[in-house]
Amino acid sequence: MSLSIAQRQRINEIARGRSEEPLYLLEGPRAVRDALAAGLVAELWLRNDLPEPTYGELHSAALDADVPLGQGTPKDFERLGKTVTPQGVLALVRDTERPLEDVAARPGLLLWLDGVQNPGNVGAVVRVAVAFGATGLLVGEGSAHPLGLKALRASTGLALRVPFARGEPAAIAEALAGRPIWVLEREGDDVFALDDVPADLALVVGAEGRGPGEVAAAAASRSLGIRMAEGVDSLNAAVAAGIAVAALKRVR
Repeated sequence: MSLSIAQRQRINEIARGRSEEPLYLLEGPRAVRDALAAGLVAELWLRNDLPEPTYGELHSAALDADVPLGQGTPKDFERLGKTVTPQGVLALVRDTERPLEDVAARPGLLLWLDGVQNPGNVGAVVRVAVAFGATGLLVGEGSAHPLGLKALRASTGLALRVPFARGEPAAIAEALAGRPIWVLEREGDDVFALDDVPADLALVVGAEGRGPGEVAAAAASRSLGIRMAEGVDSLNAAVAAGIAVAALKRVR
């Protein structure tokens, strides 16, 4: 069985964020296996020359979960062009976005992405969030969608695990009212010198160079900085988030 032209077009439209369907493209055996186990897969497509046991395992998991399953030839997957990576496993997954108020009320550490436009950085921050036990992600207007193709790929599918919500900065600040908000900036209290961290904290991560926007900066009660060698102006947003969250966890 081969992917039809219409099916390839549909997958491409979903991958590029041009479809009205509330579905996102997920690639790779491991990420798709996790999504199947979580009940998030709406459709699964497998390349018919996948080696065993990968093909058999995913095929059986899809049947057990009553997930529509399709196959395609290597040529079919090649015809998807730059949309997909050559792993031979594609899933269309459901939207996992949650209401802003629900995520903002979660206990523990929340990460607020403020204007992080690069989807690779968003995906990398998601990995940081999962690795260090953050309980939610607040994605401000102007930041890349965590379930977009490049961000989801960069997160290795982990964005499906993190409760996240999107909203305008003012709405996020309002939803976090009463909760300590700290912000990462070039200048601020050294993250390596912290001796106390609130149990329920929201940490703002802005774009590299620009930093946090006015609303997020105004909502914050404390600024954190990362001590760097002379001559280094800034760090990649995801790298800075990883360093800061690791330091926060060490103190907590």
